[in-house]
Amino acid sequence: MATLDAPEEPSVRAHLSSDHAELERTLERLIEAFDVGDRERVSAEWTRFERRLAAHFDAEERFLIPAILPGNPRAAAAILAEHRHLRGRLAELATGVDLYAVSLRMVRAFIDEIRAHAAHEDRLLYRWADEAAPDSVRSPVLQALGALASTDSSAASSASTCTGLVK
Repeated sequence: MATLDAPEEPSVRAHLSSDHAELERTLERLIEAFDVGDRERVSAEWTRFERRLAAHFDAEERFLIPAILPGNPRAAAAILAEHRHLRGRLAELATGVDLYAVSLRMVRAFIDEIRAHAAHEDRLLYRWADEAAPDSVRSPVLQALGALASTDSSAASSASTCTGLVK
């Protein structure tokens, strides 16, 4: 008689890392739009990026960071500080995108910051999520991450159109 193997548990780490990769791909598409001077696409990609990053941070801050806080308050504080910093940078860049005054150098620097943050989270938060987080934490995170895919499609349909120049 054949035995049925239990389905493999989804990896929170893999989902969060994949989401970081999608954020980075969106920024790369933004750079391509800058390169060809496609203002409408710059606006659409920026809107998509902003919404996805906000949803990503929200999932981490609602479910993972409170769960890791009691056992590793330093890690939780460090990640929250990075989120605050990145939100500030995001707001600065958003103003620049709205005013068509963002340089490619600024976007590339932000990509570097996102990459460094992703590596830090992977070491401190994502590994813990897979190895030690209880199902009561893992399940809602995975549900929130599943909702991120729909964020992309709704952002694409509601992105505003740029009409100025990007520097």
